[in-house]
Amino acid sequence: MINLMIVDDEETTRDSLMELVPWSDWGITEAHSAENGIAALALAEKFKPSILLTDIRMPKMNGIELAQRVRSLYPECEIVFLSGFSDKEYLKSAIQLHAVDYLDKPVDMEQLKTLFTAVVKKIVHAANKTVDIQYRREEMVVDVICNKTDLSVWMDRVDSSTLPLTNAELYRVYTFLFNWSSTAAEDEKTLMKQRILHLLNHTPADSDLSYIAGFVGDRRLAIIANDDDESQPERAETFARHLLNRLQEAAQGAYTLTAGCSNQTARTDEFSVLYKDASEAAKRQFYSGTNRIYFSHSAAPAGYEPDKSAYTRFKKILRSDPPESIIAYVNQMTEAIAAAGDPDTNKIRNLYFNYLRILFEVTMQWDAADSGDEQEATYMWREVDTRITLNELAEFLRSNIEMTMQKSETKAGGIEKVDEIKKYIASHYDSNQLSIQTIAEHTFLSQTYLCALFKKSTGRTINEFITELRIEKAKGLLQDRNKKLYDITTEIGLTDTNYFSTLFKKYTGSTPSEYRMKLLYES
Repeated sequence: MINLMIVDDEETTRDSLMELVPWSDWGITEAHSAENGIAALALAEKFKPSILLTDIRMPKMNGIELAQRVRSLYPECEIVFLSGFSDKEYLKSAIQLHAVDYLDKPVDMEQLKTLFTAVVKKIVHAANKTVDIQYRREEMVVDVICNKTDLSVWMDRVDSSTLPLTNAELYRVYTFLFNWSSTAAEDEKTLMKQRILHLLNHTPADSDLSYIAGFVGDRRLAIIANDDDESQPERAETFARHLLNRLQEAAQGAYTLTAGCSNQTARTDEFSVLYKDASEAAKRQFYSGTNRIYFSHSAAPAGYEPDKSAYTRFKKILRSDPPESIIAYVNQMTEAIAAAGDPDTNKIRNLYFNYLRILFEVTMQWDAADSGDEQEATYMWREVDTRITLNELAEFLRSNIEMTMQKSETKAGGIEKVDEIKKYIASHYDSNQLSIQTIAEHTFLSQTYLCALFKKSTGRTINEFITELRIEKAKGLLQDRNKKLYDITTEIGLTDTNYFSTLFKKYTGSTPSEYRMKLLYES
């Protein structure tokens, strides 16, 4: 996207440039205008200008001062000056600001077209070069940490503008662990990762340490940096904190972060080991929290092994003890896990997952051997997996214990909540955005508890209820012979006609076309 900001205190000139010039034909996506420099700065905050076309002589703030301010905020912005005066001092300032050109009023359309076509080409070329460097550096990072190629080989292959690291210094590897929000879609993650790489590779680093960056999978950003100070780990921490803050500022609620930092090495073939160490260090966020920097250490933490009778005991106290005793049991277990600091966090997550399964099997009469819908277990695991720290995981288990064992909740209250769920589904079945998550958000329940409550009350899973409702609605729509199958699919909240046909046959024994033919014969 190439944005143009036009700044001129003369309304006629400003309106003519906005309305009479075919900017989009020349490759400019958006054009906005402002009547003076102060208004222009406020406008620039809302939409980052790729090109500034500004008059020089204006009240409140002249064009030279405006250009200086814009250049400091947006170093890549191209600047074109516009003036009815020929002043050598102005021309000198324009040169110092590396302006693209200087246009005299009244503006000649052909000259304007020639100039802006060239500026757009320059921006596009620079953007392509930027992307090439960005992905080239990511390729190098992934290559060396996977131990495929020695960094020194890359140093011989590419120039220093692409690979700014030197082999005369020590190195560290930093792993930034991304905890993506459950609401972040995959395409949003992809776009965010591209922006992050651009931020790291093509904006001022505010650090004298050279580095290259690249994503390794979906959750880990690896950075290889020079580090020539053998005795001051504080420098590495300052560097990591600086990057952590920059990345957090760009998060826009899409993720939280934790950084892991490796030890130093002088060797160019040890990055796979250092990356592993930094990644393991970052995983300590599970016990100590996010938005922190963890350094690699050699001492291996102890493991945690639950008592073999732990699950049996949990089932027993669920049947006999009050909620306070059950929560005390969870707290005691959580403290023991925190003290052990087991690095196998998946094992710990699985432990809490199993406790949740037992909770709902016992309190909601949820038969584990006949759950009816494997997706229910998937929802439960997804909720467990989105808890980043041990404390969050324990709190999730505690909240579900309190929710399922509240003595104050009457049977009528449970029925009322199920009726609310059914009404919501009935009014949203035609949306392809309807999901367990959206229903849970509407009813202020966890997805896990929502599934268990609905199944206990109705004998069916939520997905079964939604599907049966959609099939019944489809039966009614099939009575209209003019309705196409694709339209019916869309009207019941599905997007794939083949999937709809398969689902319809599973529930009715006939394909939609066969069902429609039966209706025709019956009539």
